[in-house]
Amino acid sequence: MDRYQALSKMCLNNWHYINEKVLSFHDEINFFTGHSGSGKSTVLDALQIVLYADSNGRGFFNKAAKEDSDRTLIEYLRGMKVVQENNEISYLRNKNFSTTIVLELCDTETGKSQCVGVIFDVDVSVNDVSRLFFRHTGSLLPNHYRDGEKVYSINELKEYIESNFSKEDYYFSRTNEKFRNELYTNFFGGLHPKHFPALFKKAIPFKMDMKLEDFVKNYICTENDIHMEDMQDSVAQYTRLKRRLEDTKSEITLLEDISRQYGRYESYSTQISQLQYNMDKLEIQAVESKLEKLALQQTQYQSDIEVLSKAAGELEQELKKLQEQRDEVTYAIQNCGYEHLESERNSLDQMLELLYRSKASYDKMIIGLKQWLAYEDLDLTARTGIEHMTCYTTSSDEIEEVKASIAGIRNGLEMRKAELVGKSGELNYKLSDLTKQMNILKGGQKAYPSYVLEVKDYITRELERIYEVPVKVDILADVIEIRDEVWRNAVEGYMGNNKLNLLIAPEYAKQALELYHCLDSKKYYKVAVIDTEKVLKDIKSIAHHSLAEEIDTDRDYIQAYIGYLMGSVIKCSSIEELRQNRSGITPDCVLYHGYKMQHINPRNYTEEAYIGRSAVERRLRLLEQDLIELKEQKEPLDRELHRLEEVLAYEALQQDSDFYARKLQEMTQIQEKELLRDELQSRIEELKKLNVDEWKAKKLFIEQVIDAKSKQKEKSNVALLAKENSIHDFGEERITLSEELLEKQKHYQFDAQQEEGFQTFIQTQENKNTDKLRGDLQSQKQLLERQLEEEFLKVLKKREQYHAVYAYRGFSLTGKDNKEYDQLLEGLQSDKLNDFTKQANEQAVQAIYHFKTDFIYKIRDAIKEVMQQKEDLNRILAQMDFGKDKYRFIITKNRSEDGKFYDMFMDENLEINPHQLTGNTSQQMDMFSMQHEKDYSDLINELIELFMPPQNSDTKTLEEARMNMEKYADYRTYLSFDMEQLVEGMPPMRLSRMLSKNSGGEGQNPLYVALLASFAQVYRINQKSMIRRRPTPRLVVLDEAFSKMDAEKVGSCIGLIRKLGFQAIISATNDKIQNYVDNVDKTFVFANPNKNRISVQEFEKREFIELLNAQEEEIM
Repeated sequence: MDRYQALSKMCLNNWHYINEKVLSFHDEINFFTGHSGSGKSTVLDALQIVLYADSNGRGFFNKAAKEDSDRTLIEYLRGMKVVQENNEISYLRNKNFSTTIVLELCDTETGKSQCVGVIFDVDVSVNDVSRLFFRHTGSLLPNHYRDGEKVYSINELKEYIESNFSKEDYYFSRTNEKFRNELYTNFFGGLHPKHFPALFKKAIPFKMDMKLEDFVKNYICTENDIHMEDMQDSVAQYTRLKRRLEDTKSEITLLEDISRQYGRYESYSTQISQLQYNMDKLEIQAVESKLEKLALQQTQYQSDIEVLSKAAGELEQELKKLQEQRDEVTYAIQNCGYEHLESERNSLDQMLELLYRSKASYDKMIIGLKQWLAYEDLDLTARTGIEHMTCYTTSSDEIEEVKASIAGIRNGLEMRKAELVGKSGELNYKLSDLTKQMNILKGGQKAYPSYVLEVKDYITRELERIYEVPVKVDILADVIEIRDEVWRNAVEGYMGNNKLNLLIAPEYAKQALELYHCLDSKKYYKVAVIDTEKVLKDIKSIAHHSLAEEIDTDRDYIQAYIGYLMGSVIKCSSIEELRQNRSGITPDCVLYHGYKMQHINPRNYTEEAYIGRSAVERRLRLLEQDLIELKEQKEPLDRELHRLEEVLAYEALQQDSDFYARKLQEMTQIQEKELLRDELQSRIEELKKLNVDEWKAKKLFIEQVIDAKSKQKEKSNVALLAKENSIHDFGEERITLSEELLEKQKHYQFDAQQEEGFQTFIQTQENKNTDKLRGDLQSQKQLLERQLEEEFLKVLKKREQYHAVYAYRGFSLTGKDNKEYDQLLEGLQSDKLNDFTKQANEQAVQAIYHFKTDFIYKIRDAIKEVMQQKEDLNRILAQMDFGKDKYRFIITKNRSEDGKFYDMFMDENLEINPHQLTGNTSQQMDMFSMQHEKDYSDLINELIELFMPPQNSDTKTLEEARMNMEKYADYRTYLSFDMEQLVEGMPPMRLSRMLSKNSGGEGQNPLYVALLASFAQVYRINQKSMIRRRPTPRLVVLDEAFSKMDAEKVGSCIGLIRKLGFQAIISATNDKIQNYVDNVDKTFVFANPNKNRISVQEFEKREFIELLNAQEEEIM
């Protein structure tokens, strides 16, 4: 038996329902049994905490017993008992305490022991947990990590160990990861830190959740760490050179495209420059021409100003003489008093005009006021006052009395008018409503309330949208007819608002009700939708002689609803008949129901009569009669209102009394002013007899001559001013043009070649004026500029293509010159391209060499090694029987696309490994034959590319490339994995295809074979080594391991465990004991009768068999 570390003991203090327990294990097969919930998983979870150095436990606690378990560390530590009805949790430990879990492992060769474990300190007030992982040499402490009844705390344990062990014989760590690394690397002999815990966790519940092929690949064949730095460096250098060479060629191509396109752009730019030169030269010549013309105009205007100034002086002298003559005549007229009298008369005429207007206004008011005299309710005082006002003999007080009397009458009339307007408005509203209803009815439609039609249209529209077919929604009154006119009013009256109910075919009823439910309840509460589907399912019988017999309809669901509504209402002709029925009605609309009799609202069968096709005509006749009645009511109101409006239009004396008094006073002045005016007119006539008329005619003549001369002078002054302004404007314009000429000459740069082009252009355009030439040049330039812009956009596009790859150059994208691009192109087209080509070829030879020596041979060796491991495992499996079955592992060339590389690695030309040769290898072998190069060059190049990460890629692409490199650096990528079942007398069967078809134990056998082989791989059992390895544990824990196997197959599986050299803990409920008892070395019986204390009894094989036999004898 190979050397290993056997689990010899396990110490538990304050763990779940175990207060203190030490378990002693057999170094081969141990069996845990007991009822479900007896505590087997409790011990296995404690074991896993230490083996994984994982104090969290979320990934494995109680998974052996329950896959979806959510048990927590604190529940194990405090011993959670039950969750009560109020969700309060009850615990076994309710004071601060400490817990220890310690494993003792014994070296099977030297007999020396070591202990690894964990200690927890628990503060129950806040459920806070502190932990410490530890290891010490030797067996379990004699005191079992306790001080009497009390379990050591973390500090107490550290103090004890530090006092009793030398420093190199113990180790502490408060972190899971740090202790785990020490545990696997040093204390457990170098276990794989990922494969061991992953495999151990799967083995305990052992539910295969991956394909057999993946299981064998990941757990039988371990990864090999191929260091490919030298190969990658060499390949990287070659690839960089190769990419640089290809990149340079690509860059030259892009730069050449840019250069060619820029040449086309530059050609247009040269043409535009010539056009601009021509335009600038023409503009300079045009400005010079304008300056010459301005100089000539300025000289001519200066001469005109001298002539105009002389003429203005002469007119000024003439006007002075004429004004003196006018002044002499005016003086003579003023001395005779004529003008003064004429001025006074004109003033009196103006004053009289105002007084005449005031009198006319007053007289107009009096005409309106006299209308009140015909109003019989006017009192005598007011009448007398009006008569006095008519004669202009009234006073302010009397006017005030008239105003008060009229105001009182008007107030009464206004109140009556308001009353009449209100009544008339009501009648107008009714007439308008009747007219609208009649218009609707005359159009063949019933005057349904708007809210009914809105709901009808909405439900119709939505149903057609949902079902995508036409859907008819009806109002009940439209789809029924009344047979006997005698009962029409009774039917209309009884149905009331029900005749406005909406009906839909039963197949749409449910959806229609849901649509109605979403409507605004405040707006549409008067509308109802009938559940025709339910009505049709719940048809009621119609009583004989019931009101429902008077209804005709062609739809079954409508007939069913009418039966529900009126099927029990009996038609009666007298009170005696009404009392003989529970519910009855007479033709004159008397209803008897619920032991009460009442008249039905007449509106239901008059204004709101909607039933049947003839309802429109009946309703129209009623409305026409109502219309006549309303017009008869309105006619006297309109007459009275018209009379009131006439009276209220009489004069109302809106101004205050003083206003009218002042008017009367002004009218008394008219006669006085007329006499004064007549007197003035008489005096003026006397003066006219003297020579005043002749003086006035002479004065008028002189003034007319003065006016004519003044206008002539003004005209001359305007002309003079215009000329002077023009002279000033000419000066300003010359300054502006001179500045403009200087500015243009400043920017104008003489160019001999372009000047020659300009002269040629001018010679060909002799007959065109300057403006026409400039317009033509501008048009040509605009056309070329558009073409120039298009060509530059093409340059930008070429540059953008270049920048997408070579942005690091930092070249301008929008620069108008191409200098930096042209310079780089010239540099790249030099001898550097040949240098890159030569270097790349040399590095290619070196890269291929390193790729083959550092990668191909290492993958080849790994494949050969795993093939040997397969053979070793198969030799072990060949000695084990599983009933009639045997198993073996199959490892072959990968059957997928990646298998194409397998032959390249395993080609016989590579049989000699250059690493195994000494001396001058070139004299011993042709390392890579020409034939091998020829056969696999494409595959070699493909793999080389895979090991080079892409340049300038994002994080996701680089991560995918890294995973790809890891994949193809793993020899397992090129292999396929399987197992075969060997049954005597039958051909081998591949389990990857057959496993899902088997059931029970037949399906479990190969999985356990693969599992145990995985453990053999993890624990390095039967692996050859050139050095002596440190011993590892060989513990395998299986819960309900062989539940579907019979005793024979259980024996075979346990036999394989022994054969491979494992120490095992197998857990099963006590109903499976008979399948195990003959095959295990030690049995642990678990019990937990009160669900708060776990007991464990240990039996060696012989003792337990004797105990079972004794129990059987007692039963018999």
